[in-house]
Amino acid sequence: MSDNPFVKVVTQESFPTEVTQRSALVPVLVDFWADWCAPCKMLAPVLEKLALEYAGKFLMAKIDTDVERDLAAQFAVRSLPTVKVFRHGAPVDEFMGALPESAVREVIERHIEQPADLDIAEATNLSDSGKAEAAVALLKESLTNYPGHGPLRVALAQQQLNTKDAPGAFETLKELPLLAKQEEEAKILQARIELALSADETGDTDALAQRIAQNPNDLSARIRLAAGLFHQPEQVEAAMTQLLEVIKRGRGASEADQARQTLLQIFASLGHQDERVGRYRRLLAQILN
Repeated sequence: MSDNPFVKVVTQESFPTEVTQRSALVPVLVDFWADWCAPCKMLAPVLEKLALEYAGKFLMAKIDTDVERDLAAQFAVRSLPTVKVFRHGAPVDEFMGALPESAVREVIERHIEQPADLDIAEATNLSDSGKAEAAVALLKESLTNYPGHGPLRVALAQQQLNTKDAPGAFETLKELPLLAKQEEEAKILQARIELALSADETGDTDALAQRIAQNPNDLSARIRLAAGLFHQPEQVEAAMTQLLEVIKRGRGASEADQARQTLLQIFASLGHQDERVGRYRRLLAQILN
């Protein structure tokens, strides 16, 4: 082990201090490794170099899984090397395998405190105060100074979407690094942007509802009504119900496939933890089977 001051060997006994407590102050990257693991030996110098370079903005904890089997089991480590990022006592990110330095750096940058994070917080305050356009302007300026900061790009895309600039949000999020695009927040935002780009918000929902009352098989009207309802937070379930009805009534029709694709986008935009997603997935499965 090197004399790197930002790298610690951690055991079951020292874990609460070296990981749980310290991660309340800065991110702690926990490297689960073993002496027989060749990729672990390839990754270790990269991690130690970056720990030294970042000089305390994050800390490294190394856990020998041959010695600390209980810790490896506790955190479901099934392949080596596995690196988990801890923040405020809990794992918030991870990667497996001997990634190149650029990819490891990308993970680190997502979690260390950046000057741009202050701009994100200020923009959030502006938006909450009804100054969404000012929030967008602030984040655009910040992005010119910190173009590689993923959370800043996500925040800007979200504010652009809030101001009904879905095309701008799409272009902003398009430049997000590939690894960051796989995060749940980015996936949800991407789905919401795509829904906004495809939505017909100009339709009169009352008029569309009357059309459907007169002709329940007017599938086009149901799809347009669902698009209008989705953008009203209290009407999201009503929108999904309309799409399910299109799928049920329009088996084999192009409208049914369009409704199914839109419904899947809505699921993605809500996120898998939203209880409505599980409920409506079951309803969709019942209709399709």
